[in-house]
Amino acid sequence: MGTEREYTAVVYSTTTGRVLYDLDLDAEPEWSTRVNDVGGGRIIVPLPGDEKTARVREWCVPWRYSIGVLRGDTVCQGGPIVPYSPDDDKTKLVVAFKGFWELLNRRLLHNENWNPATAKITDPSADLSITDSLPNIGRTIADHALGWHHRPGSDLPLDLPPVLPGGGTHVRNYRGYEAAYVGQRLQELTQVDGGPDMLFQPYLTTSGGFRYIRHRMLIGNPLLTQPGAPLRFDYNSTLVSLSIAGDGSALANTAFVKGTGNEAGTLFGYATDTTLIDAGWPALDMVDTNHTSADQQSTLDGWAKADIQLYGSQPEQWQAVVRADADPPLGSYTPGHFADYSVKGHHWLPSGIYSYRILGVSHSGSTPRGCVDHQLQAVRAA
Repeated sequence: MGTEREYTAVVYSTTTGRVLYDLDLDAEPEWSTRVNDVGGGRIIVPLPGDEKTARVREWCVPWRYSIGVLRGDTVCQGGPIVPYSPDDDKTKLVVAFKGFWELLNRRLLHNENWNPATAKITDPSADLSITDSLPNIGRTIADHALGWHHRPGSDLPLDLPPVLPGGGTHVRNYRGYEAAYVGQRLQELTQVDGGPDMLFQPYLTTSGGFRYIRHRMLIGNPLLTQPGAPLRFDYNSTLVSLSIAGDGSALANTAFVKGTGNEAGTLFGYATDTTLIDAGWPALDMVDTNHTSADQQSTLDGWAKADIQLYGSQPEQWQAVVRADADPPLGSYTPGHFADYSVKGHHWLPSGIYSYRILGVSHSGSTPRGCVDHQLQAVRAA
């Protein structure tokens, strides 16, 4: 008798979330979820031939259907099927899927009231202007992407968070003619100085006797945090292993962010931090070209400051392997939460308690059974 699968996988309707099929698996799924990132995964299903293979062809349809990976009732990751690859020499099929954010990476941002039948995308009616707090701006962007009045197909199984009280003075003018995607604009919000964390968390629910996978849009203010004390994982117990990789290839102490314009008329954001230089490091510059449509100097400077916070003192990456069923179990926390990792007898680290934020949670072919991987917020090597 074969080993019981640790994970299960289902197919669900991308637009409604209704679960349609429980899948047979040829191997444990791989999946990853990360704050401010798309995430995704892949499954391998057998192709036994005849009617069962015909059923696979029915659901293996990119974008129309989505894959959900579950551990018990916890939905680890879910989102649209994108590529798949049957093999002539093997009776199995590899199906890859992306996280929910990928759907917003294929959806243009415009005012929900814009009517393409009466106005071009360059018309002011397609523009969206928002003055609010950064978390509320993110929520408004998503809201306009889900409720088109004059275009079909905007429905998605997404729960928006409550509007935060108090408002704010941040201004964002999104022009239809910029033809920017919703996912891109959300990503940009997370990258400015003080920008909010975002995560699309899938969950399983039941309605009318049918199962559904829906997604919660979680928005930090600015960080996604949990109430109460940090989680705790103990080395050689709930913390199975801790790997560390030092890499200074992205280290920078000055950031230039390229905005809109040409040649000498190009706008640039700028930020610098001389802390490392004063301590003996050389000057290390970076040029960020991910925001070339931005036309606000303050916004560009905010991105530059955020780049320095991200790349200015963080050349060491930590990954922890923790037990999925032990306290705290998988499903009781999400990327963005803080955790204490109690280390004793490690070959590199002094004994002590190290407190970091969980940026991502994943499971791959190399992850031990009963465990998941934590990608921790990068820290500066001592």
